[in-house]
Amino acid sequence: MESARLDAPYPLVDTPEERGPDQMAHVARALVAVALIALLAPTTAFAGPGRAKEAPDVRVQHVAALAPDGRSMIVQVLASCPERWTVVEASVRVSQPGAFGQAAFPLTCIGSLRSFLITVPVASGTFQLGDAVVSAAVVVERGKTAQADDSRTLPVQPLVLVELAGFARLENDNRAVVIDVTVTCHPETTGLESRLVVSQGQTLGVGLYTPICDGTAHTFSVRVEPPEGVYNPAFVAQALTFANTEHAGQVVYGIDDDGSLELVN
Repeated sequence: MESARLDAPYPLVDTPEERGPDQMAHVARALVAVALIALLAPTTAFAGPGRAKEAPDVRVQHVAALAPDGRSMIVQVLASCPERWTVVEASVRVSQPGAFGQAAFPLTCIGSLRSFLITVPVASGTFQLGDAVVSAAVVVERGKTAQADDSRTLPVQPLVLVELAGFARLENDNRAVVIDVTVTCHPETTGLESRLVVSQGQTLGVGLYTPICDGTAHTFSVRVEPPEGVYNPAFVAQALTFANTEHAGQVVYGIDDDGSLELVN
């Protein structure tokens, strides 16, 4: 599953200069597990040779993604600390009027910047769409103590959580399949017509559904019937869906895919 740019689940990278070579394909399933994708792909940035810093560093990124129930928020930081130092604290705090939360992240001192995608549970109140102040702190020690801080006010984007079933039911002499998809979206978003594709070799069909956005999970049984060809239960199929919603005039979507979908009678 995936969990957004404004035209995707949420922005994961601050600037092109901070992009690194290692990008996850998506994080939707992970976001559902922590419920929270969407899709996307946290980026890792590395310090170049000879540029190891003798001080900690932390940078809040342009990611503030709200879980549909308002009980957690996904944020991203880049952080580093010099080799052979010990981490005393590595944490982020999210604050809004009437709500705040804090979480630690697993920084180790290896001398290069790394990316951390962090789920911050609400400690008081309920997180909302709008703006949030995201603050990060890193404290390290090695005979002495050193500290780095960063803080930004960020626009909060809604997450769309999507999960495909692990199998599809064959119908109509294998000319169609029915597959369940579960979507959770924020009450301040509106569901839009969404597509679910099931393919197997040259056989490809598209089914439609519209998410219901009220902060709770809804499961849709989507019928997919290709214009030609039949599905073969002896082989796995592939499924892909984009669950589309609208917020503040912009499309926000979640993604899930399954490259080894079982077909059952």
